[in-house]
Amino acid sequence: MNNNKNGLDEMQKQRRNSIGNQMFMIMTYLMFINIGLHSFGFEWLEYPTRTFLIVVVCLSVYLVRLIASNAYLPTQALNRNGIIGLVIAVAFSIALAIAAINYLGVSAERLDGMSDNSALILMIISAVGLIGALITMAVKKVNDKDDKDD
Repeated sequence: MNNNKNGLDEMQKQRRNSIGNQMFMIMTYLMFINIGLHSFGFEWLEYPTRTFLIVVVCLSVYLVRLIASNAYLPTQALNRNGIIGLVIAVAFSIALAIAAINYLGVSAERLDGMSDNSALILMIISAVGLIGALITMAVKKVNDKDDKDD
């Protein structure tokens, strides 16, 4: 009897927890490096953007690693077609990014005469993360089909 809510087996849970702990440590170290750079006067992005960017990149790497190690979906759900939903999410993300760029391209120039590219950077990072997850899922699905053929 499977008592866990998410349906993951013990090996999947162990891999998920291990990857999560590693990514948390990496994110913590990156935050410390960010604080150190800021204290030395080096600002690579505005304050909320650089913190959010570190978190988004670490979460994207976490998600890709979970998918690649088969620790994201339970074994019963691995046969479902999840790529279609991810393709729809990527298409929606790209459409939203284009709409926001068109809107922000006009409004960002009006704010105090300076242009802020933070929103554009975060949208690009999010789109790249979704595309990376799509590619990872597609490669994993092809590898699973090759393994079943053997």
